[in-house]
Amino acid sequence: MIKLLIDFVQFLYTLAPLLTALGVLTWLSILLSKSIKRHATVYYIVFAIPFAMVAIPLIGRWCGIEMFNFNRIPFLGGVLRDYVHAGTLGFPLLIIIMYMGALNPKNPHVKKLLSIRKELSILSGFPILTHSLIRVTSVPRALNFFIDGEARETAVNVLGAGISNFSFVLGVLMLALFILLWVTSFDFVRKRMESVRWKKLQRWSYVLYAMLFIHALCIQVGGMLNPRGGATSGRAVEVTATTAEAAAQNRNNHENQELQGRTGRGARDDRNTVQPSSGNVNQTEVARPAGRGGRQPSKGFADINVGMQTRRYVHIAALFLIFGSYLYLRLRKAKRNAAAERRKE
Repeated sequence: MIKLLIDFVQFLYTLAPLLTALGVLTWLSILLSKSIKRHATVYYIVFAIPFAMVAIPLIGRWCGIEMFNFNRIPFLGGVLRDYVHAGTLGFPLLIIIMYMGALNPKNPHVKKLLSIRKELSILSGFPILTHSLIRVTSVPRALNFFIDGEARETAVNVLGAGISNFSFVLGVLMLALFILLWVTSFDFVRKRMESVRWKKLQRWSYVLYAMLFIHALCIQVGGMLNPRGGATSGRAVEVTATTAEAAAQNRNNHENQELQGRTGRGARDDRNTVQPSSGNVNQTEVARPAGRGGRQPSKGFADINVGMQTRRYVHIAALFLIFGSYLYLRLRKAKRNAAAERRKE
């Protein structure tokens, strides 16, 4: 049963990583709310360590100093890649913070989340800034796409490449706004600001949420229209290797190369070899070793391969589901608050 549950979570993370991460982080935030409130500094340090592991070597390379790359360490490298990917930590934490303002504060679970809203805001900053440091390297090429006509000629689909590059440029504006909101979440900054001024500044978070939706949607739509990417057109970029989609594609390519090597050595008779299905890598099936009694082990959820385009459609549907439901809940709450104010008068 436990293996089946883990298998199912792995499949969900492959198909819809944002929804899976959002569900897991919401549950953990509620479960650890008291711990986060009491030991906030410890959590800040834990989240800041991966940020330093990625940021320091990256900034060193920008300055011409070659430093040790922690991504080369087998297990740690996978953790850092997930940390950098916005859909794993940073983006889901921002969505949790966003939803707090739309849900009923009398609900016991919402109360627990509201009690650590400031702490979650600060924690979200470390993975978001790490992701932004990687992404910002693509901004010059994104700007060049709109300036240089020759750069647009290399795109498979100009509209798709333009949408992708727009998402990178928009990301810079998002980063500037996020840093402003993030810094003012710290107590030592908030105490120096007037309460009215601080509240007015925090209202810009609604603009940030709208930009997040547009940014994430443009990445998916641009990738569908122009598979080669926008700012990454023509050459590989470091950020591409950090995404879950690129990692899945690399695994599929590796399996395809292994298949070609084995078939070239006459390994078709081997029962445990990888065999192609209609030439589609995403539909590749792996024949497992026979178990007791000569039976083949049953397949789990994680054995289901989903194509890149299907995942993109799921990502887009997830974005509309998340932000559409938030908008509905926020407007409904505002309507109820207005009705309550009228009754008081």
